[in-house]
Amino acid sequence: MTQARYGTLDAWRGLACLGVIVFHSTVYVADGPFVARVQSEGGTVAEWACVVCARLWIGVPLFFVISGYCIAAAAVNGVGRGRGIGTFLVRRFRRIYPPLWIYLILSTTALMLLPDALLPGPAGGFEQPIPRPQSLSWWHWLGQFTLTEEWRGNVAGPPKRYFAGQLWTLCYEEQFYLVLAACAAVARRWLFAAVAAISAVVALILIDVLRPQFQIEGFFFDGLWLAFAAGVAVYYRCHRATPILKFALDGLLMTAIVWAARSVPDFDEFRQGIPSSLLVAAGAALLLGWAYRFDRVTAGATALAPLRWCGERCYSLYLVHAPISLIGAWCFFKAGVTSAVGTMLITVPVCAGSSAVAGWAFHRFVERHFLNGPTAPKERF
Repeated sequence: MTQARYGTLDAWRGLACLGVIVFHSTVYVADGPFVARVQSEGGTVAEWACVVCARLWIGVPLFFVISGYCIAAAAVNGVGRGRGIGTFLVRRFRRIYPPLWIYLILSTTALMLLPDALLPGPAGGFEQPIPRPQSLSWWHWLGQFTLTEEWRGNVAGPPKRYFAGQLWTLCYEEQFYLVLAACAAVARRWLFAAVAAISAVVALILIDVLRPQFQIEGFFFDGLWLAFAAGVAVYYRCHRATPILKFALDGLLMTAIVWAARSVPDFDEFRQGIPSSLLVAAGAALLLGWAYRFDRVTAGATALAPLRWCGERCYSLYLVHAPISLIGAWCFFKAGVTSAVGTMLITVPVCAGSSAVAGWAFHRFVERHFLNGPTAPKERF
């Protein structure tokens, strides 16, 4: 069986995670008016650095691409070793849910004790980035504990509302796992063909050729499936594709880049949305596919060791970083650290460093106890 390990993905994963942490650490300074002013009038090096930080949400679609690669590899290797689909799902459940539940319990307890003065104020388009736990209904908690909150409101209960806003990405991750498992169960020998067929349907919905008669917001039908599918394409390109198919896959990704670039509402703002996320995902997939040939060199590069360290603990970092970064950024902002220089020299290092320490502790004392046994490739967030 083809070795599916792509060692440099740990560094890419770490880069994506750090990007999201920095993004959340700068939301109180690098807001919409600030970014618009710097782009129109110019600014200092620190101000332009903040503008860049305001775009680091792009770590999320990069996560999706990497997940597409890793979960496709895990599914293929599981089938190749005679494991059933049930085993695949059990491994994913064990990997994701117990650490999530422990995080929610710990963070809920901590936030209930947090003084009102430290509760983050409005930022990044959210009136309450971290609401009081008691202000959420049992429907909201059900959605977060089951990772269904992103689409749960389409089926029952009030509209979605998160205590831990970063969980919206995990809601999409779980949908991808389930759909990929269903594809493997129904068409094991045609797994990649099934993924391609679903991707074609989602693409037709996205360009308004197909119009579902139900609410698709929050479901993978809304277009974000294609970010994961781009990661599956990277796996197929690296390990299965003939030269002609590699050329065809690259062509599809380039086509997706062109479509997404033309569909982004405003490149100056470049806010998170379906077209902008797919633009990042397609570009990342193209780059990862081309870079695979250098993996033996880059996988163990000393310069990438810090990123690999973060990548190996990325699930813990991703879970715990949001309250730490947002509360830290709010406290510094209220204390008078409102300049771009202060944000880059004080807020970002403190928030990122604190998140790294908390992520290490959570990984050491919680997550590592739920890691699955060694497989190829490593199964991470």
